[in-house]
Amino acid sequence: MKTLALIAQKGGSGKTTIAVHLAVCAARHDIHTALIDIDPQASAFKWNQSRAEAEQLDAIQATPQQLALLLDQAKKAKAGLVVIDTAPHSDSTAAIAAQLADFVLIPCRPARFDLDAIASTVEIARLAKTPATVLLNAVPPRGSIGEEARETLRRQNIPVADVLTFQRVAYTHAVIDGRSVHEYEPNGKAAAEVDALFDWLHRKLKF
Repeated sequence: MKTLALIAQKGGSGKTTIAVHLAVCAARHDIHTALIDIDPQASAFKWNQSRAEAEQLDAIQATPQQLALLLDQAKKAKAGLVVIDTAPHSDSTAAIAAQLADFVLIPCRPARFDLDAIASTVEIARLAKTPATVLLNAVPPRGSIGEEARETLRRQNIPVADVLTFQRVAYTHAVIDGRSVHEYEPNGKAAAEVDALFDWLHRKLKF
């Protein structure tokens, strides 16, 4: 079993959107996937509850203190992948998730204030001794800002994912009624991006 924690100290990074789409994508690949939401807002858990019953993931809302026990239960249930969605603006929650995860993915918009906020999240993962990589998310489809942001982070020796996810209305439309982009627009660009991200993580984590 592999555990992936989505952590971002700054709100609005798209963390929950990435978390639920990766969980759906893994399930579509017949990987026994669990989604644990330790954000008090419980957006990922509520999104799952709004899905048709037959399409719901194995998802639970929990506190950070319950996480270790839940991961142990997931392992006993032979889960292949556990995706943890965390709260922004909470160092303690992020630290617990990072310590218990096999890998930390840090969604970040390619904007000055977002990039400035990355350092604290990277440091949390470093202290936990957990590998971490930044995912540039909600990148404008036109222009070079995504590549410019990637180079900015690389100059700071911060690992950046090979793939980018872009600012597309399909993500917004899909989650409104509990769908993923694969269910909303299966042949669209957003679905292709999620596939590329999933493939990259699959190769990296070998789950």
